[in-house]
Parts: sequence; structure tokens; C-alpha cells
Amino acid sequence: MLALSHVAKRLLRKERLDVTFPLQKLATRETSGRFMSTHLGYDANDRLIVIGSGVAGCSAALTAAEQHKIPVTLLCAGSLPTDCNSFWAQGGIIYRNYDPTTNDSAASLVADVKRAGAGLCDEGAVWKLALEGPQRVRQLLLDDQGKYANVPFDRTSSGALSCCLEASHAAPRIIHFADHTGKAITEHITAAALNHPLITVVTDTLVTDLITRETDDKQKVCLGVHTIHKNTGQRQSLLSLRGTVLASGGLGGIYEHSTNPAGFNALGSSTALATRAGAHTSDLEYVQFHPTALNIPNESCFLLTEALRGEGAVLRDRHGRAFAKDFHPDGELAPRDIVARGVFNENQKVDEGNNVFLDITHRDADWLRGRFPSIDAHLKKRGLDITKDHLPITPAAHYTCGGVTTDLEGCTNVIGLFSAGEAARTGLHGGNRLASTSLLEGLVFGGSIADYLGRPEQGGLVREIIREYLNDTEYATEKINEWRSKTKSKDIRNGSGIYKERASEMLKKLKRIMWDHVGVVRTPIGLTHAANEIAEIKEEACDLFEKYACAETVGIRDASFAGEAVAQAALTNRVSAGAHCIVLEGPDSDKVEEGLCSSDESSDV
Repeated sequence: MLALSHVAKRLLRKERLDVTFPLQKLATRETSGRFMSTHLGYDANDRLIVIGSGVAGCSAALTAAEQHKIPVTLLCAGSLPTDCNSFWAQGGIIYRNYDPTTNDSAASLVADVKRAGAGLCDEGAVWKLALEGPQRVRQLLLDDQGKYANVPFDRTSSGALSCCLEASHAAPRIIHFADHTGKAITEHITAAALNHPLITVVTDTLVTDLITRETDDKQKVCLGVHTIHKNTGQRQSLLSLRGTVLASGGLGGIYEHSTNPAGFNALGSSTALATRAGAHTSDLEYVQFHPTALNIPNESCFLLTEALRGEGAVLRDRHGRAFAKDFHPDGELAPRDIVARGVFNENQKVDEGNNVFLDITHRDADWLRGRFPSIDAHLKKRGLDITKDHLPITPAAHYTCGGVTTDLEGCTNVIGLFSAGEAARTGLHGGNRLASTSLLEGLVFGGSIADYLGRPEQGGLVREIIREYLNDTEYATEKINEWRSKTKSKDIRNGSGIYKERASEMLKKLKRIMWDHVGVVRTPIGLTHAANEIAEIKEEACDLFEKYACAETVGIRDASFAGEAVAQAALTNRVSAGAHCIVLEGPDSDKVEEGLCSSDESSDV
């Protein structure tokens, strides 16, 4: 084990700092120079590695490259950078409504976020979003200078940005592009990243593990990543002097019913990578279930955006009765966790078929089709008409409120490892996420990581510490060769189909376990069963990965690590709040406080 230099060790011990984020209060001299390990076949590793091409990843990459002149390698699992969860966001992104008649303000947004978060939000994170959000939107999404993105958001007849209202917001502050805002933002911000001379985008690349080293003081340092090419199976190890950012999204895809698209992006890769590397995670029990996902038998769920209820859509049972006011005075506009449980409970009242429908047929037909063109087109392909039909719905796993634990600048407890977006737990969401905060969160906290690394007294220290470990070429060579050698010694190419098929079967089983036992409503018995079952799946998944590394085995390994972490977090927390609703059985059932899983408790906080 290599010891830190005198200078770095003194800096790490400055002020006897032993908090979770070891670099957040340190000051050090600026370092310079480029590290080259030419005998390993590597060019200079003086770059930032960003894992994930969504809004958070692109925000970190563009801010680092454009404002701080830091070279960036942006890794994405898809064949295109737009293959990310941000692409599928429908409703919009929070901005600020500057019309004085709306009474919008930073304080108003803070109150809304905290109310939705069931009293569990981190005050600093909420204020950071509210205060820095508008400027980040202008910088990264409304840039007409060609450096960042210039998204063509909908505008009013006067040319002002069109701001709409969504559930649990006190003011109309959501800017949008029809009903596919995520698509518009992602297409523009990834184009800006692709066009930037300091950003190298690498597609079809799965990160399998982080490369870490431990100091004499048991402090972990992240040196880079091991990767595998999704199509060819080629393995690489990428090293970084500037740090590594986990921004590959959440874990909604490990549930049977999920609004996340099929594929690798939502299988909890960031949570899994962090867990295996010794980085802390927290609040993973708070998985948000979107109340209104289109529920058609034998089809994947399709998100019916929050904006539909913001525009007046009504929840009805199969008899046409509007029931939302039964569970909350705000009805359809109550916080998501409350509406999701209301929909879930109503669906439980029938043995077969669907008992909950979304109805917006009272609105003008032409206006509806113009406001929600993507949803309209999706429904038409399935014989449904948004202007005439009541749409069958179910709650579905939608967003991970917890994740990799970070401070307000994206630092984790591992030096050189950062996280932003849905992958991270900043404390912003608390127990439940407010509608349309996700895209803004990615912009704000992704940009903050880049700014942190761009400051000499902070980014300079990260660089110095990582350089010391990269200069230990024997260790670097060992780690790289160990990973590359598995291509020859472990991959059993001729029998690959067996491993892929088994991995797919295991993922299907995992999704069912998560939905049945770690879903909208949970019990200690169900969670214990889930944790035990997932532990067995994880053991087999790791064995499959060792025998044959491919997209399927990488995916089930990550999903099993993420699923186990969620189940254990939920089992440990016996207090219902926000998106975590646990019902105690037997002799403990009387310990559940009145209303903890009801609508009023969460909403009044």
C-alpha cells in the first residue's frame, strides 16, 4: 500500500477533517503539468471522466471544458449520446416565472420542494437549486452564443417563455417543449458536447468497475474506470487525473413496472459501481413511483406526464367516479407519493383488469393534441384517443430520490469520485421528488462538480493526490493487466448465448421481486424475503459476469447490487414517509403512527 506524500497527508489532516467528504474544506497550492505513463501505452490522463450523457453528465462535461478548460472523456452506454433517461422526460424543467402576478420566487420553490419531500430535504441543497437554477438554465440551455445549448422552448405570443403549472407547485414555473422537453434538451446539450473540442464522447461503453486505491489511513482514492465495449467485448482501463463523475442515472428499471425505457440506463449502474468501490449511498428506500403510467397488458409502461394533471386531467375509477379528493384535499395535484398510493389502493379493489383511469376529455381536442403530441401519437398506435378515452393507468417506478451520497459540490467519501443527477443523493428530494426538478438538478449539481474541479485550491488537490497513485506504475499496470487478461482467460465465447439467456431470466425475476416486495407499499416480511432472494441472485450474477462479461451479465450484476441496496435500506427504515411506505405486521402493527402511509402526513410537512 502506497502512502500519501507529506504534503497531501498534511492537507488531508488539516483541521482534523474526518467528515464524509474529505476535501470539502481543504485549501492547497495549484498544481500543474501533465502525467504520462507512456510505457503503459497511455497518453496523458489529465482529463475528467464522466459516466453518463444525460443532463447531469453533459452539464459537468460542458462546464468543465468550456469554463475551466479541462479535457473530458464522456462515456455513454448507448450507441448515441441521446440514449439516456433525460431524453424521456416529458413535462418540463423548472425555471422562474418573472411575471409578478404569479408570486413566484426562490422561497416559493423551496417551500414546494420541502413540502413534496416529506420534511426530509437537505435545506442547503434545496436553496442551492432554487437560487442557482435560473442562471444554470440560462447558461446551459438558453445560450445563443454557440457555446452550450439553445433549446427552442415553447413561448407565448409575446415571445416570453411559456410557463405551465404542475402538481404541487405554487406557481406556473415549468418551461417546456410540447410534451417532449427531455428530448429537446438532450438533443441540444449532447450536440454541444459532441461539438466541443475538449470533450471526447465514447459510445457503446459499459463501465464495469471503478479503479480505486486505499491510503495508509484507509481513505479510498478513485483513479479511473474499467470498461467493456457493448458490441465487441473489448476491455479497456481509463485513468484520470481530474476525477470521475458518476452520472448514469437511477435504478427505476429494476422494477417490473417502470417508466424508464428498457435497456442498460436505469439498472442502477452508478449505485452498483459506488457500492463495489466503497462509496457511501443513502436514502435508497425513497424510490418514487409515478402515479400515472399507461397500463396496457403485455406492454412496457408509458409515462403519462404530470403536466396532464396540471392541465386538469382527472383520476376516475372504472365506473367513472372521480376519487382523488378521497385521499387528499388537493386531489390530482397532491404530491406524487400520495397520488401513487391512492392509485395503487384503488387498483387493489378489483381482482382483474384496471380500476383507475386518467381522463382529460373535457379539454379542447385540438389544444390537447398540440400540447401533448407525443402522448397523442403513442395512444393512437394502441387504439386510444386522448380526446375521447379514459386512459388505464398504474403507478410505476420512476425516479430514485436517493443514491450515491454527495455534498453540495458533488463530492463523495472517495477522493476523486463525484456524482450528480439521479445517480446522486444530495438531499434535495428528501423522501419524494417534486415534479420537474430532475432536469434542473442535473444542470445545477453537474455544473457544480465542474466548478469545484476548476478551482485550484480544490481541483488542484484532487489532481495532486491522484497523481501520486498513478505514479505508482506497478500498481496501475497490475490493475490494467488484471482486467485485460480476463478477456482471454475468462470469456467463454462459444457458449455466450447461455450466459446472456440466464442473465435475462435473472433480471426478469429480480424485477418481479422488487415490484412485489419493494414496491409502492412494503412490509418487513416482504422486504426480508426480497433481500434474501436478491442476495442469491447477486451471487450468481457475479459468477456469470466473471465467466462471460457482456451487456446482459454486466446489467444483472449492477441491478442485483442496486436492488439489494434498496431492499436493505427499506428494511432498515421502519418509518413511513414520502415514497417509502412500510406497513408493520403482527405485534408491531400498532406501532405504525396514524396516517404515516396516508396522504395527510406527507403533505402537511
